[in-house]
Amino acid sequence: GGDAVEGQVIEEQAMGRLWDAAGADLEELGRSLSGCVSARDAPTEADTLNRMGVAFCERGDSQRGISHLSRGVSSARLCPNRRVLLTCLSSLGCAHARCGGRGEAIEAFEEAAQVAQRLSDVPAEAHCLRRAALAHASHGDITAGLVVIGDALDLFSAAGDAYGEAACLFTAGVMKYELGSTAEGVADVEASLRARRRLRDKVGIAECLNRLGLALVDIGYHLQALDYLERALALCHEVGDLMGQAHALRLLAYLHFAQVDGDRKLSLELFRKSLSLCRRNRDVLGQAMCHEG
Repeated sequence: GGDAVEGQVIEEQAMGRLWDAAGADLEELGRSLSGCVSARDAPTEADTLNRMGVAFCERGDSQRGISHLSRGVSSARLCPNRRVLLTCLSSLGCAHARCGGRGEAIEAFEEAAQVAQRLSDVPAEAHCLRRAALAHASHGDITAGLVVIGDALDLFSAAGDAYGEAACLFTAGVMKYELGSTAEGVADVEASLRARRRLRDKVGIAECLNRLGLALVDIGYHLQALDYLERALALCHEVGDLMGQAHALRLLAYLHFAQVDGDRKLSLELFRKSLSLCRRNRDVLGQAMCHEG
């Protein structure tokens, strides 16, 4: 139902969009790791373990992935260059967030933010805080998440990072909506939409349209919601955002199912399309949401 979709939007953000892994040759990285361990080259060892951990997680082996990422953090602690530690902590936090270790994710992101602050890297600190806010929210503490996202928004504003500001406005809007501040939440998402249109950020625009469409479903404005969700799907298709497409298809499926005279056959077809994309993305949560729908 609507509450089920509503309650999982933040969790989907935390476990899906946080993750941005690149492909890697694990055999080649394994050989590189053996060499740098023998040479006691901590920076290269940390970087290699980090890349291997990301690759394992990308392939669905989260246990080995997190093990390698944790070892990468340990090696990074031995490096004079604190940016190595910042990178490894951020990767470990993303992996925990995606795989359900919310407490561990918060811990990693908060330490990463502290490292960034000591480096006087304001944008990096803001990114870490935003991720920590998402992890707080997905852990069930949306109030704490809202406080942290406010801190991240202030830092992005100070750094003049318009993309970061827009992302934080969106996240803050979703959190406020979840806490029952409907008007404030919608206003923040609309502000994010305006900013993302100025930036011509099509993925961000689609994300906002999806969220506003869901809000319209909640108040029974199904035709307007259909327009928003179909526009979001078209944008995701245009830029090749498979996760965004899966999300939009799932919301459209729910919309058709929720209508009194809805097309149940079309709803089922849309859920199946979303499920297929989730499988391609190795998005376990998305698959579960399709089955629940």
